[in-house]
Amino acid sequence: MKLKSKINVFSTLLTTIILVASFTGIYFLYKHLAFETEYDQLQKRADELIGAVSQLDSVEGIEPLLRAYIPPSGLLRVVKDEQYLLNIQATSSVEKIPFVLDEDEPYTISSWQNIPMIATAYPLIWPTDEIVTLQLVQPLPDIAQNMEILKWILIVMTIIAILPIYLASTVLARILVTPIQQLTNTMHHNIATNRYEQLPQPTSKDEIAVMTSAYNALMTKLEENYTKQQQFVGNASHELKTPLTVIESYAKLLERRGLQNEQVVYEALAAITKETANMKNMIAQMLQLASVSENNKINKKPVAMIPLLQEIATSMQQAYSREVKIIGENITLQTDEAKLKQLLYIFLDNARKYSDEPIEVKVLANNGFIKILITDFGVGIPEQDLPHLFERFYRVDKDRNRKTGGTGLGLSIARQLSDLLGADVSIASTVNVGTTITLTLKEASNE
Repeated sequence: MKLKSKINVFSTLLTTIILVASFTGIYFLYKHLAFETEYDQLQKRADELIGAVSQLDSVEGIEPLLRAYIPPSGLLRVVKDEQYLLNIQATSSVEKIPFVLDEDEPYTISSWQNIPMIATAYPLIWPTDEIVTLQLVQPLPDIAQNMEILKWILIVMTIIAILPIYLASTVLARILVTPIQQLTNTMHHNIATNRYEQLPQPTSKDEIAVMTSAYNALMTKLEENYTKQQQFVGNASHELKTPLTVIESYAKLLERRGLQNEQVVYEALAAITKETANMKNMIAQMLQLASVSENNKINKKPVAMIPLLQEIATSMQQAYSREVKIIGENITLQTDEAKLKQLLYIFLDNARKYSDEPIEVKVLANNGFIKILITDFGVGIPEQDLPHLFERFYRVDKDRNRKTGGTGLGLSIARQLSDLLGADVSIASTVNVGTTITLTLKEASNE
């Protein structure tokens, strides 16, 4: 069964059950109130009768008095020790009415010829000072008729109400199912055409609008990732093509002239070794980029900035004999130490590659933020290249990058790491003066 049919059937059935239950409750409530009203009237009649009997000194002439208090079309009995002292009825058929009094209830309801009967009993002091029982019985044909009319009114109302309920449930099912059908059709179309079409955004702010917004955001993200993947594959193929071409050229050169010219052999081996190292470095950074994309888990803990920077500076000095100056107060930051260390190393390594002077690192804290400024005094970056620095395989100067071993992936990895850490990165640079990278992180506190 389709969702639309399920909603239609379920809502119609549920509403019908609620209507039937409500109308049934109304029916029995009306019946109970009607009996209670009749009982109250019998009680008042009995109170008046008891008051009138209490003023009599003898039983003479008591029957005409009692006749004045007989319920309409009903029966009045005076019983002592299960013997009838008096049995007065409004019609000749009343004595044929069987009834049994329930001693635990204020009144008893029975039925005779489909007519409800109400009976009640009260203790009465007879003029002879004996205690007798006064029994009052009254048929309720009006209540029976009213209950029958009410029953059919409620049945007809239920039947009539089913039609608008069914129509309303159909409209409701259509409102709920239509966006789902649109979503399904759009997904099928996207699968068939390999596209990323989105749904029209509703003007409302209900759950359907939220679902549509989530789907559109998903399509946008998938399209962006697909585009980035295509660009990455294309750029990677292009970047790997250059070293492979160089290696192939020198291999052919060795094949043609390697045995006759020793200088050609050394030149070819050096070029092949260099290009192989470049390829190895590029592949390693590709794997690192993929690893950062997959490992987006953050393990925060308190990290002291000065010891962390000193550790990175020491490894930089030992590996490349480059001086790194660290300036600022020791600040503790709640962050992922491994990812922050990797991010800072990428920036310092870039500063090392494109400058010969000592690298300066400043640590500042202001209004709950920590800023790390990494400054090199090197060749700088042209202004037109600054917006593209974090794009994959983007290089300011390809010849310069090839000499330094750059692949154009380092800053892309840095961008992903900074996003994971919730950090903001900005770059300011002047050609032939130097470059400053500012890393801003939240939740700084003084030690």
